[in-house]
Amino acid sequence: MNISSAGDGETSTSPESGHARRRSRSDRVVLDATRELLGESGFGSLTVEGVAARAGVAKTTIYRRYRSKTDLALAVLLDMLEDVSTQPYVEDTTTELIALVNKTVKLMSTTVLGRIMKGLVSEVAADPELAHVYRERVVSQRVADVTVLLERGIARGELRAGLDPEMVTDLLLGPIYYRFFLSGAPMDDDFGKRLVVTLLPAFTA
Repeated sequence: MNISSAGDGETSTSPESGHARRRSRSDRVVLDATRELLGESGFGSLTVEGVAARAGVAKTTIYRRYRSKTDLALAVLLDMLEDVSTQPYVEDTTTELIALVNKTVKLMSTTVLGRIMKGLVSEVAADPELAHVYRERVVSQRVADVTVLLERGIARGELRAGLDPEMVTDLLLGPIYYRFFLSGAPMDDDFGKRLVVTLLPAFTA
């Protein structure tokens, strides 16, 4: 991502930088316009020209911060993820894991976040820089959510000690992405429960 300081003297934010930095007024307008267009038409129809027209800014304003529509989509994704967690809290670890799977399925199938993530998959595979940012900011957040659930489960005596959070994340969420991107198999309301019940023996003592 190649994003420079905003021309109006305020600080703009790149996908790599912390969300503690303030976004410039024009950057906020650009990201809001991008999110609207992604919600309406998806990643495939997104263009920098369309974002500029919707935001009421020049294309050069966008290109000062973002290399392409892919950078724009990733910036929107990261911006939205600041307010999203798949980490539930209840008193039972099995129920927490089921809730995490179900919420992930819902995010992927019914929200703009899911549409952006699905649109970025091929771009992530082809762009090492984009892949690095995606893993550092998107994948790491999912692993962090799972880690908290595992730590609570171990403390309750419901899960065995020494579980690898990254491996457990792969096992829990991998089937969701496999069905979305490859097999196309349906994920009904019972999917989360069936998946967790299948995997749980590997997580317990």
